Order: sequence, then C-alpha cells, then structure tokens
Amino acid sequence: MQAFFEISGLNIYLQIAVTLISIGIHLLATRNKNRTESFLELVSIYTIGLAGWFSISSGFFGHILYADEVASGIGWPLNSGFQMELAFASIGIGLVGGIGFWYKSFWLPFIIAKTPFMWGAALTHILHMFQQNNFAPSNTGIVVYWDILLPIILIVLYSLYQRERKEIRVKG
Repeated sequence: MQAFFEISGLNIYLQIAVTLISIGIHLLATRNKNRTESFLELVSIYTIGLAGWFSISSGFFGHILYADEVASGIGWPLNSGFQMELAFASIGIGLVGGIGFWYKSFWLPFIIAKTPFMWGAALTHILHMFQQNNFAPSNTGIVVYWDILLPIILIVLYSLYQRERKEIRVKG
C-alpha cells in the first residue's frame, strides 16, 4: 500500500475538503443566527485562511520533513537545498494567508504573493513535462490544475467581496 504522504495531490484534496467542510459547519452552526458576515465573506475567510494554513503545512511537512519523498514524487533530485528554500517561502506566504482568518487586510497581500508563486510553479511543472519528459505523478494532473486554479479562485473571491463591500457602502 502506498504511504499516506506519497499520494499525489493529497494536500490539495485535503485543502478542498477541509475548506468545504469548514464552511458547511460554520453555516450550519449559525443557520438560526444573524451572521455579521455575508456568505461571500464567509467563503473568502475560509478559502484564504485555510489556503494559508495549508501552504504552511505543505512547506513544513512536504518540503522539510518529507522533502525527499516529495521531490521523488515530483521527479526532482533528492537532497537539494532548494527544498528548504521552497519550504520557507511556502511558510512565509502561508502565514500571510493564515492571518487572513482574523484580518481581512492580509487578503490582498496573500493573493499578490500566492499568485505568481503558484503560476510560476505551474509553468515550471509544464516546462518540465515537455522539456525533460517529467511526468512524475506530482508534476502533473491535480497539482498543475490547482497551481493555476487556486489563484483564480482567490482573485475572483476577493474581487466579488470588494464589489459587495462597495455596494454596501453605496447603499449605506
């Protein structure tokens, strides 16, 4: 049986599941109460905040504790110092997103840092597929799709939230 941490895209599947479950639990727990946040705001809080925390855990577990296993799954060389650098970059970006649970002023900086990081990762994976014939499980599939889609999701949520806030100010 394949080791749990060797499942390609596991962190992505967990992030999606935990985010959806968290939003659902929050909505159920507050269904008979007057919520102070809109549905869009609630979805944004959990999506951004959990994206931050998953970035931290991916950096720590994926690129420090299990660096060689992750490198092998991506088709990268083992025992490379770039893994540690990537880990700290992921942790730093993730901290900004994680703080977004409590401070919405951290949302835009997180999106600004996360977007080129993930789109750059997607480009790197795609280039490695075609230039180096690297079709390792964690260099293709859900990993590449998520590297492209998550920033789009974050940008759309942030844009919609800002538009909603503007409409509320105009009405108020």
